Amino acid sequence: MRHTLAALLLPLALMLPRDTSAGKEADGPASAAFRPGEQLDYEIRALGMKAGRARIQVGTWAERDGVRAWPVVLNARTDAVFDSIYSVRDRFITWWDPESGRVIGADFWAEERGKKHRSRSTLDHEAGKAEVLRVKEWNGERTTRRYDIPPGSYDIAGAIFALRQRPLVPGTVEEVDVFTGKKVFRLQCFVEGYETVEVGAGTYRAVRARLKLGFDGHFAAKRDVRIWFSADERKIPLRMEADLALGSLVASLSSMR
Repeated sequence: MRHTLAALLLPLALMLPRDTSAGKEADGPASAAFRPGEQLDYEIRALGMKAGRARIQVGTWAERDGVRAWPVVLNARTDAVFDSIYSVRDRFITWWDPESGRVIGADFWAEERGKKHRSRSTLDHEAGKAEVLRVKEWNGERTTRRYDIPPGSYDIAGAIFALRQRPLVPGTVEEVDVFTGKKVFRLQCFVEGYETVEVGAGTYRAVRARLKLGFDGHFAAKRDVRIWFSADERKIPLRMEADLALGSLVASLSSMR
């Protein structure tokens, strides 16, 4: 995975609240934890300063590799002040199949310091295989690689959604298999307790948890990633704190609709 705001924010990409006004026939199974039309906005702070912002939106039905799915879109960009340090314009789409409750693939476009690259992954859960196409647009280099994955694996965004469907009871540990695009690791979520969290979108009673990830390089964590979910049936992601090899990162919910 690349050094990008979008990659750092993947755990937020599928943690969206339920729209109980939407109809089952139009939008999918009644048990879905999110629905088309939802939007969350986050303020990003890196190295102690305001660095950028991210917006997560759920699109309506579309077809991807012959499967009808919902595109969950994350756009991330650095602010003007931070552009002089490290300019980022990223777009990440996780394709979620609400019928099976699985991620079927992802698309990623990035522009960093003027260089553009993109990738496309496809997960075949029946065969236990993943295929990843990577393109460096500045030199035309294209590579395709195939990997073995445990059936039912998620990308990091889908893994967090899987956690949202679980009770998240303080004192328990939840585990999910994650495919990073190059390797598989077992994500562990340690649920710690309840507390009050204040973010731009308001003040909430929250469930506090720690995520033990398996990333390396720039994404190697100096300590477990801390994350707060709203302590209700929606489990809205309110705040995330990461202390990585490349520096500290904080994402806070600024608004939602």
